[in-house]
Parts: sequence; structure tokens; C-alpha cells
Amino acid sequence: MTAPATLLITVPDISQHMYWYMGRSSGFVAYWLLFTSVALGLAVSSRVFDGVLGRPWVFEVHKFLSLFVLVMMTFHGLIMLPDPYAKFTLRELLIPFQTQYKNTAMAIGIVTLYSSALISLSFYAKGLLSQQMWRTIHYLTFGLFIAAMAHGLWIGTDTERSPVQFSYLASALMVLFLTFFRILAARSAKAKPVPAAARVKAAA
Repeated sequence: MTAPATLLITVPDISQHMYWYMGRSSGFVAYWLLFTSVALGLAVSSRVFDGVLGRPWVFEVHKFLSLFVLVMMTFHGLIMLPDPYAKFTLRELLIPFQTQYKNTAMAIGIVTLYSSALISLSFYAKGLLSQQMWRTIHYLTFGLFIAAMAHGLWIGTDTERSPVQFSYLASALMVLFLTFFRILAARSAKAKPVPAAARVKAAA
């Protein structure tokens, strides 16, 4: 009967840091959902899935993920409110540069949250925005992704671990690859010659 008792003594009490674990894990979930949303957005605009998946379906998944990212980001921030060790206030979690704990990293996270909300709402205000304005707002997604990565690397207590570093590196390289693919696809579409029949029709 002594072995189980010894085991109970040596195993750390996870419940003591439950809010921190929930906050950190939800941060990872939010980051990878954001990565998936960005990757799908680039795939839709570069027509990667054309002929495999319907573009409207991929767009709707992209739209849904943007909302899910916002929900997870909000949870990630507010779950730290009841943490008895961090002792954050609502003001510190919602207003940039109001905390003494890694002030700049916290501010980046808060700005990322509000930027995510803006991009998510733009899906539902598309009919009220010009095409150029809508695209400009969605170009902010690149900055949003970089800011989310910077926030995670800067404030994460497990950033020095190899799996965490590899996950950030792999996601960054994938977004970079899809971005270059998108640029090349756009240039290829512009350079593609217009059929003679189309030119005659346009002239008529």
C-alpha cells in the first residue's frame, strides 16, 4: 500500500495550474486554427483546390474557421482571468500595455484578438464594402498570423522546447510557400494569352 501513496506524493497536482494549462493549450489551438484559415484562404485565392473541392465549400470552411479562431482567442485570453497565480485583471487582458507581465507580448496578443474580430466581421459585411476594401482587410491576415506567432514565441513558457519551435517553423514555411504559390498563380493568370474568340467578342 506504500507504493500508491508514494506515487500520489511525487505526481504534481495539475489542478493547481489548471487555468495556465487551459490558457496555453487554447493558445496553441487558436494558432493552428488561424494557420489553417490562412492556408485555406491562400488556397482559395490561388485556386489550389479547383477540380478537387468546390470553391464555395472551401470558402465557407475558411469563413467558419475565422469565427472559430476568434472564439478560441477570446477563450485563450479570458481563461487567465480566474488564475490565482497570474492575477490578471480584465483591463490587463483587454487593453494593450496595461500589465507588468511581458507588456509588449501581451499587447501583441490583444491587438491580434481585435484584428481577428475585424477580419471575421468583414465576411458578413462584404456586401457593404468595396472589393478593394475587403481585400485590404483580408491582407491584414498575414500580419495577424505573424503577430500570433510572435505572441506565442515571446510569451510562451515552453518556447524553448524543440516540438514547439518545430511547429512554429513548419507553419511559417507552409504559409510562405502558399504565399509564393499565390503570387506565381496570379502572374501566370495575367500572362495567359486571351483566346482570339474572346478578343473579338470584347472588341464587339
